[in-house]
Amino acid sequence: MQSCKTTTDETLRETVAHGSEKYPIAYYVDDILQFDGRCIDWHWHREVEFVTASKGNVNCLIGQNKIYLEKDWGIFINSGTIHRFETDDNGIMPNIVFAPELIAPEKSLIYETYILPVLSSGPSYQILNPNISWQNTILVLLNQIYDLQEKDVDFLSPLNTLLLTTELWKHLFQNIKMEPVSESGIKSSFQSSRLQIMLQFIHDHYAEDIELEDIAKATNISKSSALEVFRRGINQSPISYLNEYRLIQAAILLKNTKKTISNISLTTGFSSDSYFCRKFKCYYKMTPAEYRNQTLHNIPSL
Repeated sequence: MQSCKTTTDETLRETVAHGSEKYPIAYYVDDILQFDGRCIDWHWHREVEFVTASKGNVNCLIGQNKIYLEKDWGIFINSGTIHRFETDDNGIMPNIVFAPELIAPEKSLIYETYILPVLSSGPSYQILNPNISWQNTILVLLNQIYDLQEKDVDFLSPLNTLLLTTELWKHLFQNIKMEPVSESGIKSSFQSSRLQIMLQFIHDHYAEDIELEDIAKATNISKSSALEVFRRGINQSPISYLNEYRLIQAAILLKNTKKTISNISLTTGFSSDSYFCRKFKCYYKMTPAEYRNQTLHNIPSL
């Protein structure tokens, strides 16, 4: 099986279109280990997302929180929330991603009364526990939506999907806690913009010899402040994220090019081949050569 990739812009906003303008919802069944980096890396989108763990364990990282989803548990991820999925047990996660306008157009009574409050004042995420009645109801509705997407699409499928999604949203709206935007919320938004600028700097300059001081200077803050922004935003240090990003770029080159390992080490910013190979094996649990060979063997013949 070929690996998948999470495509984002410099702010980590996902660039793929989920559904279409006329029908803004998409259904996926993600095998986490098939993605580059063996994870669904940090990203966000203006659409909301509902996820279920159907096999193995799914770990969802949101800021400093790491949420462990056992089989049959789920999670709601609100619009604009930066998140990442990992697994240590071959996790499979069916999920739907949809624009809120699927349920009702902006500025309509339904949107402003029942949708906007969740987007602006609702939690960044909500765990869906099958042992809690209202959360289990959402999980049951999710499974019905998944079933609809997996069957042959008939004339009524979009309408039935909309009805189920609207029912799902009703239960979410009735049970989650709404909190007005506070001064801390405004501060959090400012910190998020700083994080995005530093992430963009890393993406643009990862192949160069950059250090923590260089990353911090991208937003004119101190090294200690940069460490705190990263810790609060993605629970990683800037250098840890830089090295991980380099390794993922190296893996892409190993898979898609015939460049030598030494050349890949150099072009992805590592100071030496031995250091690159050591970090690569630590992250991917195999050497760069083993990764390249495994990837070639997994590509189906045409």
